[in-house]
Amino acid sequence: MTSHLDHLALFSSRQEPEFATIFKAVDALPIDDTHCHAISDEDAITTPKRYLERISLAGMPTAAYFPRGIYTQWLTGDDAIRHDLDKKYDIQSKVDGITYDISQGVFIKFLVKELAQFLGCEPTLDAVIEARNERGKNYWSYVNSLFRDANIQNIMLDTGYHEDKGPAAISRFEEAILPCRTHRISRIEEIQREFFHLDISFDEFEQRFIRRLHEILDGEGNYGKKSFGMKSYLLPFIGLIRPLHDRGPANASWEALRSSFHKLPDMDRESSAQITKDLRRYTFTLALEECLKRDMPMQIHTGDGEAPDVILRNQDPFYLEEVVRFDSDNMMRMPKIIPLHAGYPSVGKAAWLSHLYPNCYFELSVMTPHVHQNLYQRYLQVMEVVPLSKILYASDAYHIPELYWLGGRWGKRYLSKALTDLVVGGSLSMEEAIEAAKMILYKNNRAVYNLDI
Repeated sequence: MTSHLDHLALFSSRQEPEFATIFKAVDALPIDDTHCHAISDEDAITTPKRYLERISLAGMPTAAYFPRGIYTQWLTGDDAIRHDLDKKYDIQSKVDGITYDISQGVFIKFLVKELAQFLGCEPTLDAVIEARNERGKNYWSYVNSLFRDANIQNIMLDTGYHEDKGPAAISRFEEAILPCRTHRISRIEEIQREFFHLDISFDEFEQRFIRRLHEILDGEGNYGKKSFGMKSYLLPFIGLIRPLHDRGPANASWEALRSSFHKLPDMDRESSAQITKDLRRYTFTLALEECLKRDMPMQIHTGDGEAPDVILRNQDPFYLEEVVRFDSDNMMRMPKIIPLHAGYPSVGKAAWLSHLYPNCYFELSVMTPHVHQNLYQRYLQVMEVVPLSKILYASDAYHIPELYWLGGRWGKRYLSKALTDLVVGGSLSMEEAIEAAKMILYKNNRAVYNLDI
C-alpha cells in the first residue's frame, strides 16, 4: 500500500514550494465528517458495473427510472424473471448505458488511479475491483483501514438514510470504524414516515410527533442513541421554506393527506408535495424550535440533486433565508442552520448566505469528493467570503466506503493547494493557514455541535 504522502512528490512537483510544508501538516490532521451515512456489507463483493452504479450520483437512483419495485425484482430475480422484466422494461440496456457513461467520467478514471495506489494493483477498474473483492473477504477490516488512512476521527451520522438495513446494521458500521467516534443526526422525514400513514386525529398526530422529537433529542430515540442535531429533506420538494407556526393550515394539510391515500401516481412529484406542504412546514418548524432550545444545528438538504426523485429547481440555497432568520415577535431568532452539499452547483449562493448570516454555516460535502481537482478553486471561492470558523468538512459518503476515504484524501490535498495560494499571495501566514485547516477539518464541527472530544 502506498501512503498519501508517498504520492506527494509527484503532485507537489507542479506546486509552489510552500505546498509541501502545508500539505505535510494538513495531511497529518484528523477529520470530522459533519454529514455522512452508514455503510453496510452489501458491497463487500461486487462487480465493476455494480460498483459504478453504487458510487455514482447518476447511478444511485436507477430504481426510480422504473415502476416501484421492478428494479429490485430484476436485481434479485433468477434468469427467467430477469429475462421477462428485460423484455418489458429494457432494464439491462438502460443500466449498461448508465454505467458506461459513468465509467467515462473523469471522476471514475481518477478514482481508479487513486484506489490502485492504495490497493497495490494495476490502475484499471477490473484490477481495482478484483483487489477490492479480495480485501472484501474481511470487509469491515478493509473499511476500518480506509478510515484510519484518511485519519477520520469523528463522524456526524445521518441515520435517515440506511437503505432500510435497520439499527443493527447502523451499530455494526459504528463498531467497524472504531476508534472513530460517531454522533448521530436524526432526520425529520423518518418521524413523518412513522405517523403520516396513520388514520388518527391531527391533535394526536401532533402529540406523537412532539413526543418522538423529545425522545430523539433527549433520550435514545435515534435507533437506541441520542441525537446531536437534526436534518430536513424538505427543500427539494417544496422549494422556498417559510416556517409555519399556525396549526390551522397544518391541520387542513393533514386532512387532505388522509383523503389522498392511494390516489396519487408514484411519479407525480409535485402533486404529493403540494398536499403535504403545510404539514411538512409545520413539523419542520416544530423540530427547528426544539433544536433552537437545545442549541443544536439543523442540517438541510440543499443543492446536489438525487434526480429523478427530487425537484432540482427547488434546491437554491437562497430559498433557506426565511429559515435562517426564523422570525418571530419582530425578532430574528437565528437557529444554527447548515445547508448541505456546499449548495452545489450554487456554491456562491450558499457561501454568500453563510457570509451574511452569523448562524448559517457552510458544509463541503458532495462537492467533496465528486468535484475532485476543481475543489481547489471551489475552496478558494468559499474561503473568499465565508469566515474560516464556519466552514465544515463533510463527504456525504453513502453505499461505498471509499467515498469516506476519497473525500478525506482529496479534501486535504486540494484544501492544501488552496491554502498555499493564500499564503503565497500574502493573505494568510503559514501558521494561519495550518490553523484554518484545523478549523475546517475538525475544530468547527466540534464547536457547532458542542462536542466534548
